[in-house]
Amino acid sequence: MKTPLRFLNAKYEDIPTEIQTCCDKMRETRKGLYVHGSVGTGKTHILWALKNKLDERCKENALRNINGPYSRVYNTTELLHEIRSQFDRKNENDTLSELLEYKDILLLDDIGAEKISDWVMETFYMLINRRYENMIPTIFTSNFSTDELAERIGDRTASRIVEMCDIFNLSGQDRRLKKVNNPVKT
Repeated sequence: MKTPLRFLNAKYEDIPTEIQTCCDKMRETRKGLYVHGSVGTGKTHILWALKNKLDERCKENALRNINGPYSRVYNTTELLHEIRSQFDRKNENDTLSELLEYKDILLLDDIGAEKISDWVMETFYMLINRRYENMIPTIFTSNFSTDELAERIGDRTASRIVEMCDIFNLSGQDRRLKKVNNPVKT
C-alpha cells in the first residue's frame, strides 16, 4: 500500500522512544508491536512512521531484493473486505494466501474495528497464528486493550498477539478534536 498523503511526513523521530527501541531490536527479538489507545492518540501516525523507517532501513542496508517490499500495511477493515471480495473470483491474486506466506513485517491498523463474525475471527486466527508460529514480527494498532481485543476476536488470537508483541498503551486526548477545538490562526 502506498503511503497515504496524510502520513507522508510521519517521522520515526516523532514517535515515543520506547517504541523506537523495540522497533530497532525487532530483527533480533522477533517480536512485533501492539500499540493501543483511545481514538486520536496517534496510533496510525506511529504505524506509518514505523513503516517509513523500516522501508528506509531496507533500502539503506540492501537487506532485500529491491523488487519486493520490506513491509506491508493494511487497515484491517479494508483487508477483510479485500479478502471477502476475492471469494468468487478465479485466477486472481488471493490476498489471504499471499499474507499467509508473507515473511516480512506486516503492519495491521485498527484491529478490532471491524464488525466481528465467526469468519472474521477465523481469518484473523489463521493469519496471526501463522505469523506467531514462524516468529515473524507484526505491528498492530487498536483502540482496544488486549483484554478487550480478546472479547472481539477471541482469546486464542489475542493470547498469541500478547506473546508475539511488545505492548504499548497511548494515552491522551483526541488530537484531531483538539485541532478542531483549538484551530491554528494564520
